[in-house]
Amino acid sequence: MGAIVGISMAVLDDKSLLKLPVFTKSGTRLGKVVGFDFDVETHGIMRYRVRPKGLAASVLKHPMLIAREQVLSVDAERMVVDDNVAKEMELAKAKAIGLVGDVKA
Repeated sequence: MGAIVGISMAVLDDKSLLKLPVFTKSGTRLGKVVGFDFDVETHGIMRYRVRPKGLAASVLKHPMLIAREQVLSVDAERMVVDDNVAKEMELAKAKAIGLVGDVKA
């Protein structure tokens, strides 16, 4: 049997994934990956846990949850997420310090 040519599969181990810096598509650094939620049925990652950097880290008690659908790319250097994730992080910070209340529908 011949070898398959032209197929390259990138694989990151958990140690590499858990220290990746996270950026928005527009280049804003949000923090770093500190965990993930694994779906035992599909064997896939459902959400990433991202610890914010700077002031947000001291204000937010828990890492931000980023759904895999919000992740645009992952490589050995960084994770890139949709720009809306930064807006969600800002809203979470505002709620945490009492600037914004919970919105009820």
